[in-house]
Amino acid sequence: MGYASSPEGALLRDLSFVVTAGRLLAVVGHNGAGKSTLVRILTGQLRPLAGRVGVADERQSSPKESPARLPPRSIAWLPQRTDVRTPVPVRALVLMGRYRHKRWFDAWAPTDYARADAALARCGVAHLAGREFTTLSGGEQQLVWLAQLWAQDAPVYILDEPTQQLDVYHRRRVFDLLADWVLTEGRAVIVVTHDLANLAALPPALSAELLNLSPATGSPGVVPLTPATVRAAQAALESGPGLSVS
Repeated sequence: MGYASSPEGALLRDLSFVVTAGRLLAVVGHNGAGKSTLVRILTGQLRPLAGRVGVADERQSSPKESPARLPPRSIAWLPQRTDVRTPVPVRALVLMGRYRHKRWFDAWAPTDYARADAALARCGVAHLAGREFTTLSGGEQQLVWLAQLWAQDAPVYILDEPTQQLDVYHRRRVFDLLADWVLTEGRAVIVVTHDLANLAALPPALSAELLNLSPATGSPGVVPLTPATVRAAQAALESGPGLSVS
C-alpha cells in the first residue's frame, strides 16, 4: 500500500481487514508507518497500488481508478488536523456536518437542527452551542469536532489521531464517546491513535480489534483488542530502529 504515483514507495503489503457494524478497529504504528496513508485510502483521497477498498454495496476503488473527491456516503471522517480561523458559532460548525445529506442550495431542515443539537448534547458540549469556536480550549474544540462527526449520521466513522495534544481528561472522554457509539448505536469505528493507555482501558464488552502497522515480526495483521495485545503492540513500538528503552 502506498501513493499510487510512487509504486516503489509501497508502505504496506498483504493488508486485509473488514470492519463490520458494531465493531471498533484501532490502528497503531510508528510515525511514518502508513497510518495516515491508510486513512486517505479508506476515505477515497488516494487509490491503493493494488487490491480494492469498499464500503458495503458502494462502488469500490481500485488502482485503475482516480481517488474520489469526497469520502463514500457511508463514511464520515475526522482528519488529524483541523483549522478554523474565522469566528463561527459552535452550533453552526456542528450543523455543517449535515452537508452530506443536502443538495446544492438546500436550506437547513428542522431535522438538521435537531441532529446538530443532539450531537452537541451527545458529546457533552451543548452548553457551548452559542460560543465562538475559536475561543474554546483545545479539548473543547475536539469535542465539538466529534459532535460534527456524529451529526453526519454515517454507518462508519474514521478518526485520525483524535486525542493528540489533549489532556488526560479529554483523551478519556474521546474514547468513552467512541466506545458508546459502537456499543449503543452499532456504528463501525476506525481510529488511528498513539494513545495505547486508553485503548487498553476500553470496556471488555466492546467488540474491538487492533491493527499494528509496525509489528515486531511478519506482516501487519488484525488481532482482538485486549490489554495483552495492546501491551504486545507497545513492546513492538518501543523497539523501533534507533530507539532504546530501558
